[in-house]
Amino acid sequence: MTRLVELEPTKFVRFLSDLWTQRNWQTNAQPRGEGRYLVQGQRGDGTKGLMLVLPAVETTVGKGHVKGFVAHAKKRGIDTVVVATQGEFDDAVRGFATNHDVTLLDRDELGETVAEEGLEQTVKQYTDGDVFETAEVEFGLPFDLPEPVEEALSSLPIAAVRERLAGLTGGDGDGDGGEDSSGGSLRDRLPSSVDDLKSGSPPSVRVVVVAVLLLVLALGSVAVLGPMVDGLGGVGGGGSGVAVSALSGATADSADLVARWNARTTDSLQVGNQTYAAPDGEQFVVVGLNATAASGSPGTLPQSALVFESDGVSYGHQPLSNVTGFDNGALFAPGESTHVWTVFAVPRNATTGTVLVQPTNEDTVAFVHDDTVSTDPNDDD
Repeated sequence: MTRLVELEPTKFVRFLSDLWTQRNWQTNAQPRGEGRYLVQGQRGDGTKGLMLVLPAVETTVGKGHVKGFVAHAKKRGIDTVVVATQGEFDDAVRGFATNHDVTLLDRDELGETVAEEGLEQTVKQYTDGDVFETAEVEFGLPFDLPEPVEEALSSLPIAAVRERLAGLTGGDGDGDGGEDSSGGSLRDRLPSSVDDLKSGSPPSVRVVVVAVLLLVLALGSVAVLGPMVDGLGGVGGGGSGVAVSALSGATADSADLVARWNARTTDSLQVGNQTYAAPDGEQFVVVGLNATAASGSPGTLPQSALVFESDGVSYGHQPLSNVTGFDNGALFAPGESTHVWTVFAVPRNATTGTVLVQPTNEDTVAFVHDDTVSTDPNDDD
């Protein structure tokens, strides 16, 4: 439905007066207090009209707003009785209007009138050129997603991508960075959630993302997503386990740390002579990292900064009694590869997930998948 653009209250009243004037009414508009106006009209043949105008957009017009006005109009023998608002009419007043031959005008009705009768220039007298409100259309996918694609879509760390995108595009986090040719921030143009991606995103965004996911499934590698989401690890023998990707906070050329990584899924983990079993209903995702500071000074990446995100839930590392995979004090020397490892406990039914670094970490990290990196805590790599 075509909706009239919102007008300032007095301009809305003047527009309605003009509308009647173009229908051969002589009009007179007067304020009546409490944000209400009366527009009186009379035609050359003696026909009389009276319009109650409630211009506030936030108004919901009920029967109590109009009952006295309609009674007054009927008592005066008014031929045409109209109530107009930029707000809404509730169901009760619509029924009342039908029973008492009262015309109700809201911005939807007025928008249709303007479009059908070509009255755009009349509206433009009271605006900066806009005539109709741009409707927020919610799009939906025109087909059901296959279950594997649905699972892959659910595993996308969209919130984390939005957090990190400003850094990748040179932004400073206040929305000024990463603007495209249309003047909008690329980060702000991304969907804010999976539901937004599936239902509220423009068709072009949804089609591209779904096409990429189909390609991911066909090739068996999340690496096709480019430098932001890297690699695929963690799938055990026979294709079981969690398919793991990693989300970079910067490109390898600009990151403070470059971490080559690999992952695997297991029900238990042996470190030295000690065996650790995953909690009931959960499984371990073990991540090995060979990290190097990219600049001339040491880089910082504490184990607590690493997060595993799956199905919209973020998991911190799983503490293991009397052992740690980060025995370097979270510092990584420039030009030297340091091997560390960590483990996450995730639900047994999890099939996909993403390793990422919390935005609060001091240094940015670029992940590069390398299936030669050891995920065995007993290896020095």
